[in-house]
Amino acid sequence: MKPIYLYGIIPNDQKIIFDEVCGMDDDDDEVYTWPFGGIAAVVGASPLEDYRGLKRDQAMRYLVTHQRVVEAVLAHFTVLPAKFGTLLPDLGHLERLMIQGCALFQRSLSNMAGLAQMEVVTLWNLQRVFQEIGQEEAIAQLKMRMAQHPADQTLDERVALGRLVKESLERRRTALGERIAPVLQALARDSVVNPNLDDSVVINLGLLLDDAGRTALDRTLAQLDQAFGGQLTFRSVGPLPPYSFATIEVQIPTFEMIDAARQLLGCGCAVSADEIKRAYYQAAKQAHPDLNSSGQGFESRMAALTQAYKLLASVAETQALVPAGGDGRCSLARDQIDGTLLISVRRQEFNQQ
Repeated sequence: MKPIYLYGIIPNDQKIIFDEVCGMDDDDDEVYTWPFGGIAAVVGASPLEDYRGLKRDQAMRYLVTHQRVVEAVLAHFTVLPAKFGTLLPDLGHLERLMIQGCALFQRSLSNMAGLAQMEVVTLWNLQRVFQEIGQEEAIAQLKMRMAQHPADQTLDERVALGRLVKESLERRRTALGERIAPVLQALARDSVVNPNLDDSVVINLGLLLDDAGRTALDRTLAQLDQAFGGQLTFRSVGPLPPYSFATIEVQIPTFEMIDAARQLLGCGCAVSADEIKRAYYQAAKQAHPDLNSSGQGFESRMAALTQAYKLLASVAETQALVPAGGDGRCSLARDQIDGTLLISVRRQEFNQQ
């Protein structure tokens, strides 16, 4: 049996086939819903058992298909998109996903109702910007001094020139971004600053907008264009599913992974989220060079402790989705871990480089 590919979750309790779009598997490209508890998973067959480590062109082909399906679903329903490459081995795991995640999915869908993501990219004329930078006094004087000597004698000056140009470019970009971002963010329920793909981009914003915000966006972009005298280009794409603000992530850990993390932090088989956190802080404190005279391997030790903490915290978070009474502790015993799924709906944050 082929793995089940998860595209997302929608608020619907009916079996639907999305005829207008084809899924990942060329041989079985049907995209359909699997309803449970008033919501439904949007799924289809997967031709692969793992989407990690693909060559770039192959990964992009599957990513485009994933996005095309989710955007087609958005035309009819509020949708929580799943992270690209999310697979479930069989229907049993799909059912477990819906049982464990039902309350979380319902709450997240309610929070996203009527909202969609818009991507707004601001571009500048890079050639003109470099010309303006070249006329700055410090840069112009340095270029004049360099022109008086052979190129092989101006290596240090060329390095300094490159640094000055880069610093000026970033100052200008930051100043423009500080003028543009607040105006657009004021329209949105939430926003993220995405990485700039190249130097031609001033700022790249993801905006979570309702209908009124999307209507106001076009008007606001026209006002910004006028305010900057047409020297900037504003491009908007959407509406899109809320990829940046509410993406489903699913992990299927083995008992061995969980047990190794438990032992590393020194936790028992029944533990609360607060106890996991305290165990992590205590282990991190003991690993610190101030208490560990050798000081060797601190970074790798901390990385392992942090990974163990995140894994156990995810288990506690997931088990809390299905209340079962008791004292609020999660069980790390094999019979509770085998077959469990770690489910979350998270913002997808990006770090500017």
